[in-house]
Amino acid sequence: HTAKPFTPEQAKELLLNLNQPSVFNHMVSDWPALEWKLTYLSDILKDKQLRFRIGKKKLETDPQFETHCDYISGTLQQFQGWIRGDSPDLVGAFRDYDPSEYWAYADYKYLAVVFKDREDLLQGVKWSDFGFDGRDGKESTLWIGSSGANTPCHVDTYGCNVVLQVEGRKTWHLFPPEDTPCMFPTRRPYEESSIFSKVNVMNQMATVSFIYQDQPTRGDFTARPGAVCPPTLVAFRTMRRASHSVR
Repeated sequence: HTAKPFTPEQAKELLLNLNQPSVFNHMVSDWPALEWKLTYLSDILKDKQLRFRIGKKKLETDPQFETHCDYISGTLQQFQGWIRGDSPDLVGAFRDYDPSEYWAYADYKYLAVVFKDREDLLQGVKWSDFGFDGRDGKESTLWIGSSGANTPCHVDTYGCNVVLQVEGRKTWHLFPPEDTPCMFPTRRPYEESSIFSKVNVMNQMATVSFIYQDQPTRGDFTARPGAVCPPTLVAFRTMRRASHSVR
């Protein structure tokens, strides 16, 4: 394997002291988790049911918060079939949603639960390479979404987010801390760790009409497979994806 550009100690020092969003390349080439493509996970998990959040692709003025979405249970095989356009008889509860009008998102799935019957797979994630000794898949979550799936624009108020992109692409829309007043921050019920924006940044026209003050400064970044991304010190961010990742 190619030598990694940073030692675990160096990587952790960088992570904890970043003042802008960054990408770590060539740090995870030996991680088994890179093999966790959707087809592989479908074969491993077989009939295991996951909870998917269903949202509309049509852009509205208001953000599509979790309370405004539908929820269904299904397998990754059914999810794959739905994306491919397989017969409704083969896609379970996904049959009620046209993939050209809706997206599906299995977000925040704890690997310790997902791989309960295959605990050996948890070793496929090695956060010790970034200086977090003893942390592997047990402390990680899996995020799988179809094209257009997104998270409402928000900022996490504590903790350290590190994301490994496994398959597909994920785009962050990033806004700096000094633009917080332009984002109309709001707390959502039952959400302790995040502050959300009232602006639907997925809809450019809604953003322009809603933000009657100064326009915020937006930066976009797309993560590709193998990238490790800590979106540090960003006031607000939203993500859209046709991908899956581990964090």
